[in-house]
Amino acid sequence: MGDDRCIIIGRKREIDILKGLLTVAMILCHSIQFFGKEQDLVQGFLVNMINIATFPGFVFCFGYVGNMAYFQGNWRNAAKKMGKNALRILAAFYLSGIAYVALVEGKIFRIDFIMEVLTLHKYPGWSEFLASFAAMLLVGILCFPVFSKMNGKILACVAFISVSACFIPYDLVGNSWLALFVGSGHYVTFPVVQYGFFFAAGIWFSKKEIWWDWRILTLCIFLGVPSIACYAMTGYMPQRFPLSAWYLCGGCLFVYLYYLLSCRMEAVRFTPVKRAAAWLGRVGADSLYYLLFSNLLIFALDCSKFSFRSVWYAYIYFVIILVVISYFKHISFSGKGFKNIST
Repeated sequence: MGDDRCIIIGRKREIDILKGLLTVAMILCHSIQFFGKEQDLVQGFLVNMINIATFPGFVFCFGYVGNMAYFQGNWRNAAKKMGKNALRILAAFYLSGIAYVALVEGKIFRIDFIMEVLTLHKYPGWSEFLASFAAMLLVGILCFPVFSKMNGKILACVAFISVSACFIPYDLVGNSWLALFVGSGHYVTFPVVQYGFFFAAGIWFSKKEIWWDWRILTLCIFLGVPSIACYAMTGYMPQRFPLSAWYLCGGCLFVYLYYLLSCRMEAVRFTPVKRAAAWLGRVGADSLYYLLFSNLLIFALDCSKFSFRSVWYAYIYFVIILVVISYFKHISFSGKGFKNIST
């Protein structure tokens, strides 16, 4: 195969299922944070467990899929595709971020407020993860020669850099763009350098076609114990903003467990599990659509007279969100759906 030839790779169904699990979990978490009661034992537990795994889980998926779609070809084609996807995700960040500023913060559509978001001088709440996704792809373009040769030694080096970056003096980082990459005490971000380990791990897992490995599970348990112990003893996870090393390492266990679950669901032939896996795979294949649409629905309800906090209200609205988005997804891409509407 020539260097300039595009590589066509089939979808990995288990990764779509994994993204589906992460997407549904994130929507549930956001629903609880806006309309539930985090002081409730169950909902507080759900929010903490979802938060520690979801962002690194998505980054892991980026790396896994990236190995198949980008890092087995040449830099020019990979850069073009990654750049296109980065712009698509950045556009989603702009939409979600501006909606948050307008609806949740209650600020009118003034050019200065909008420009803060467009120029990445402000990372609106519950939208900042999208900016980090886009930045992660930019790092993928710049580090293509390294990621395309991913092996155990390179993964170990990336892990060392990621963990070491957790000890930088965050309060000295005052630039919003730099905060996106290394974190800051002044901006809430998901720093790309620190979370880059999960991107590299996804590439490595894809290259080695890793599924179950007791050595990896043992290592992940070892890395996850401090976070679990901290939560068990204090009711709080290690510091998340700005990111601490213990919180970063804690995500390893949960991401690997998510990955094992998705692989198992893909392999099971029991009908109810097959149907659940098929639906999660569809959600995961369109995860950006679900995440953006769910944010807009949550922000809109939050600024309305229908907004209030209740344990069950959070669960009910979570279900409503999934039903509404799935329905609109169906009618948007189904000729039958449009035909029914027109008649």
